[in-house]
Amino acid sequence: MRARHQSFFSSCRSNYAGSPAGRLSADFQSPLPGYESEGEGQRQYQLALRGNNLNPMIDAATPLLGMVMRVAGMNSHAMPEHLFTQVVTDVQAMEQLLQEQGYEPGVIISFRYILCTFIDEAALGNGWSNKNEWIKQSLLVHFHNEAWGGEKVFILLERLIREPKRYQDLLEFLFLCFSLGFRGRYKVAAQDQGEFEQIYRRLYHILHKLRGDAPFPLLHQDKKNQGGRYQLIKRLTIRHILSGGIVVLVMFYLFYLLRLDSQTQDILHQLNRLLAR
Repeated sequence: MRARHQSFFSSCRSNYAGSPAGRLSADFQSPLPGYESEGEGQRQYQLALRGNNLNPMIDAATPLLGMVMRVAGMNSHAMPEHLFTQVVTDVQAMEQLLQEQGYEPGVIISFRYILCTFIDEAALGNGWSNKNEWIKQSLLVHFHNEAWGGEKVFILLERLIREPKRYQDLLEFLFLCFSLGFRGRYKVAAQDQGEFEQIYRRLYHILHKLRGDAPFPLLHQDKKNQGGRYQLIKRLTIRHILSGGIVVLVMFYLFYLLRLDSQTQDILHQLNRLLAR
């Protein structure tokens, strides 16, 4: 049994902070190791299990997920050369790591399929194909000889949830991909976002039954943002501040009345003693 060091849902809640991508890990904010431009020295990027996440699949994928989030904001001129080739190499290294972790071959293939589909969707959605090898072929074509996996990912999900305990790590990884903006067949069908929301919540509840360590994340869909990404609900408003202020004032007032009543009783008691003499 693999050691699990922290709450999966606690880490997922931190991912929502500030943006749909959140702050998956500190690696997301650091320079992209291994994706330097030419001339910055030999590539030092080593894809190793960091031990920062209780799920080895998520731990192994963190560098690539971070790369996707970082590169998504770059223009085509600032993007690293040979990005596609480097990602292919990293995916292969990741497979080797998961094999060493003892995962079933079918689970590793499914993990790779989901990861490739997620990265391809980000690549095409952010115009990476204008500069990189994605214009020739996608990761899904390279590894699985398929042009698009947005439909099959959800078919795969239905199969996985039949045995959630067996495929828990893979389901958690897919849940994280959803949280980072992956939509697959729902990417272009805005009218079906309600259906995706049901799938997302259903997956959460399945995982919550396995973990049982966190309430449901308070999320809402940002309809202004294409892709249906998620943000934290704004729970602190002016109305809440005013209501809280009124409650505090009422409490102070009640405390003042109690103190005043106590002092009044003391004075009356002293007067009664004086009058009794």
